[in-house]
Amino acid sequence: MQTFSFRLNSIIISMMALILFLVGFYVAGLMEKVYIETLSDRLSREATIISASIRSQKEFSDFSSAELQTLVNRFADASNARITIMDTKGKVLSDSEVSADQMDNHLNRPEVRDAMNSGSGLAVRYSDTLNTDMIYIAHVMGYSEGNTQGIVRLSLPIVKINDFIHNLWLSLAFGMGAALILTVIVSLLVSRYITSPIVEITSVARKITQKKYESRVRTKGAGEVGQLASALNFMASSLESQMKEIKENEEKLFGVLNNMVSGVILIGESRRILLVNSAIEGFLGYTEKSWVGKLHIEAGLNFGLSQLIDRCFATGEKIRDEVHIYYPHEKVVDANLAPYTTDNGEVKGVVVVLHDITAIRRLEKMRSEFVANVSHELKTPITSIKGFAETLLDGAMEDKDILKQFLGIIHMESERLHRLINDILDLSKIEQKRLPLQMEEVDLADLLTMINQNLQEKITAKRIHVQMPKIKHLIVEGDRDRLQQIIINLFDNAITYTPDDGTILFNIEDFKDSIQLSVIDNGIGIPESEIHRIFERFYRVDKGRARNSGGTGLGLAIVKHLVESHHGKITVSSQEGKGTNFTLCLPKKQTLI
Repeated sequence: MQTFSFRLNSIIISMMALILFLVGFYVAGLMEKVYIETLSDRLSREATIISASIRSQKEFSDFSSAELQTLVNRFADASNARITIMDTKGKVLSDSEVSADQMDNHLNRPEVRDAMNSGSGLAVRYSDTLNTDMIYIAHVMGYSEGNTQGIVRLSLPIVKINDFIHNLWLSLAFGMGAALILTVIVSLLVSRYITSPIVEITSVARKITQKKYESRVRTKGAGEVGQLASALNFMASSLESQMKEIKENEEKLFGVLNNMVSGVILIGESRRILLVNSAIEGFLGYTEKSWVGKLHIEAGLNFGLSQLIDRCFATGEKIRDEVHIYYPHEKVVDANLAPYTTDNGEVKGVVVVLHDITAIRRLEKMRSEFVANVSHELKTPITSIKGFAETLLDGAMEDKDILKQFLGIIHMESERLHRLINDILDLSKIEQKRLPLQMEEVDLADLLTMINQNLQEKITAKRIHVQMPKIKHLIVEGDRDRLQQIIINLFDNAITYTPDDGTILFNIEDFKDSIQLSVIDNGIGIPESEIHRIFERFYRVDKGRARNSGGTGLGLAIVKHLVESHHGKITVSSQEGKGTNFTLCLPKKQTLI
């Protein structure tokens, strides 16, 4: 592609060369014309002088051929021209270069005819005698007096004129060449002065198209070029400011989108996905890059969600509905769809916002189950108390034995009701973190010994053999009362679900930063299908037996929360009919949060 500077220089140099060429031709032609006119005037004057000189000596007719030849030779030496004298009939009488006898009659020569008609004649033609181009001037002697006596003709070879023209052309060519070189230099300087700001403006414009908005035109040109540079700088400054603002807004937008817990999908008019945020991977299991550019129906979206998107495109209305997603994990999603439209109401796309409400629905289900379980658990002792009290009021209290028996049952059920309410309140406080922990150094081995002593009556009643750990001292940081509550719950469950003459084993392992306490029994065990549910509130493997044992169904749920509040972990392994192993892992030092 030719540059503007090249085209400008080409135009200027071409025009200047053409002008110099035309001027050269004009000047050369003019000089040639002037030279010929000057030469012809000179020859004409010389012819007049020769004619007058001849006539001044004597009558032309009185001259002999030898006398004329002598005059002709003398005049030819003085003028450097060929001189020919002829009579009025065109007969050559003498010639300075050729013998007159060898020459033809010249009456029909153009210059001779013109001279006979007007007194003088001029012609430029080829000479057959000398074999060269000649300029001829003929002058009639005595023409003005009406007494024509003869004709004097002077001629010069045109070679001299050609030499002059050649030299003239050389001079003109040299001058034109110098002028052309000067023109090229001036043109380059002028074009550089004119185009350099344009080149810089073009360069800056290209950089702006390449998003280099900080580029500026440094040249301070005058006139329109300066105005163009100023306008481009203003445009670049404005673009830089606008793009910076757009970039900041994009960063804010992407920052918001990528840090949102909710998933966002933007679908274009062609039904292709234009934008998704990083949270969407957690909802639908696909990465952001694998989605963009695909049709929503083929991108692996949930079928129900795709139906909602199509409906939003069709109706142009906002839609809110719950969608169940089963991959990569089962979720309940609150889907909010809104179309974005043009000014005339045409739907250009759909924005989909997904909120994970699985936890909410699970909590609602747990709350509903909790209320049902609490109602069921409270109903049993309350019904018993109410039934035995009504029986006593109906007259049974007259019998002292029945009265004592029924009051014992009422007392037992009220105790059970009291334990249930206390466990519910404790669990509520622990879950809401309203039960502060009093951290202190606790000797875990000493605590186990004390608990064993407290539960000795129950252990003795079932003739259970308890094997205490070999470690005699092990210090951990924690709340002594809560640690005692954890161990009592695990110990009491082991006693309750271990048959008579069974065995309970306590094992403690001391690690660098933590301890591990295992409570192992050879009791009835837990079915494998039920193990994952034993820490749920009010859950019992054997509901009838557990209720008869006086349990509330909240013990293990309380244990789990207390262990987690100590930044620990509890696990269980069991085989039905062979026993259960609860393993408690606690850090030696509690980390403040």
